[in-house]
Amino acid sequence: MSRLAPLLLALLLTRAASAQDARFDVQAFRPSGAPQDLVGVGQSRPLSHLSVSGGAYLNFMLDPLVLVAAGTSSKSVSLVGNRLQLDVMASVGLYNWVEIGVDMPLVLFQGSDNLEAIGTEGFIQSFTPADLRLTAKAAIPGLRRSAEGNGFGGALTLGMSLPTGLQDAFASDGSVTWSPGLVVDYRFESGVLLALNTGFWLRPARQFADTLWGNSLTFGLGAEVPILRANGITAMGMLTGSTALEKLLTQPQALPTELLFGLRWYTGLGLTFTVGGGGGCGCSPTSPTLRLFTSIIWVPAKTREWEAIQRFKEPPEPPLPPPPPVDPDGDSVIGEGDRCPNAPGPVENGGCPDTDRDGDAVVDRLDPCPLLAAGPRGRNGCPLARIEGNKIVILDQVHFATDQDVILPESFPILEEVAQELLAHEEIQRVLVEAHTDARANDAYNFDLSRRRAVSVQNFLLDSGIAVERLCSAGFGRSRPLTANDSEANMALNRRVEFTIIPPVEGGALPPCPPDPAAGWQVPPTKKGAKRSAPPGSR
Repeated sequence: MSRLAPLLLALLLTRAASAQDARFDVQAFRPSGAPQDLVGVGQSRPLSHLSVSGGAYLNFMLDPLVLVAAGTSSKSVSLVGNRLQLDVMASVGLYNWVEIGVDMPLVLFQGSDNLEAIGTEGFIQSFTPADLRLTAKAAIPGLRRSAEGNGFGGALTLGMSLPTGLQDAFASDGSVTWSPGLVVDYRFESGVLLALNTGFWLRPARQFADTLWGNSLTFGLGAEVPILRANGITAMGMLTGSTALEKLLTQPQALPTELLFGLRWYTGLGLTFTVGGGGGCGCSPTSPTLRLFTSIIWVPAKTREWEAIQRFKEPPEPPLPPPPPVDPDGDSVIGEGDRCPNAPGPVENGGCPDTDRDGDAVVDRLDPCPLLAAGPRGRNGCPLARIEGNKIVILDQVHFATDQDVILPESFPILEEVAQELLAHEEIQRVLVEAHTDARANDAYNFDLSRRRAVSVQNFLLDSGIAVERLCSAGFGRSRPLTANDSEANMALNRRVEFTIIPPVEGGALPPCPPDPAAGWQVPPTKKGAKRSAPPGSR
């Protein structure tokens, strides 16, 4: 319930016979007549050009002006205990920039206690007109938003109230009042609207019961949220209030506010229905304990404003998907990334078809030997043996029995492929068979073991049909490691057999075999009939 907290009932009773305080308009509920305004909070968009709207708001408020006994919160006298008011409204839009409206308020019924306490015998007048209100709204350039548009909007507003009401019935200020203001709002793509209003209520100063009522700063914050947008049903919330710019020294600062909620239905017939309610803080005059309201606003069908509301009701269309990328060959490699735009191919090959120049079913981009067929015994696109530069490269090591020069059968296919390469390339005059060991055991032992293993490989090639004059052999022991002998894996790499093509000499003569590095090393003799022992861990 609203109260005049500083009023002292006893003081009023003693002064009632001698003087009567100046009364004022107690109604702070000033609805907006455009169909998309948020009841008591305006939105920035004016009505569409030459569109009109008309309708009525009906609102009931409880205890807007009550006296309480000094030092208590108990109601003593209801000056305006309840009021039922009808606002008949109409608006017109001009050029999509300006909106002009009129509001004729009528107090249909109000009640009170006997007003003897404030110097008037009897009760408040039940039916009375209130102050006629003229309104105007103009969109701010750069902030004019269409009905279905999104983003920020802004407008300047101006209201003028004419003293057509009855001041003794707390329905008029008795003179012309003004209400300049500013509206700023934002509409989201979802249809949610947030609006902020601020301005002034410029009215004559009235002293009533040791309280000064005059010019005040007004504010309003509202939101509209679509619930069933396609059906035109939305929910609203509004917080409105004001604070006096002038007050008496003994008068506490008052902040009459109201919080209201409502539901709205934009019909397809051009009728907009709104219903809701709420209440005030109960701490100041003009802020009722309870307020209920309902309204009906009509916009003629087929006008620009009717069409704008129907467009607002339509859910926003989802954005069009981006056009499919240009991919003439349909291989999912598009634009500049496709090196062959007219021939399909895998992404890994830049959109170009895979090729297999050696015909071994391993495509060139994955084939380490794209010009050499793997053959029936090759792996990963490479044959077991192939010529690269001055080497016959083999895919796997030649394996021997541990610490012996006996070739294991698993290495026969590799050596057979080496022999086939030599038979196929008669231009190769001589090949050096090299054998190497890891770093285990001493140099004499490793040189001897490597020499014998090289000879074993040489003999295998001779048995495969290679002429003796085309082969040389040498053992290098541990003198030429490929990598450090610091792990089993690295030592396995260093135990190897290589095939080096000896370059031809001038005049076409057969190139000589290089000297065997193992020739200067001697292995300690063993007893007759005993096997030569190898150092632990050597091969």
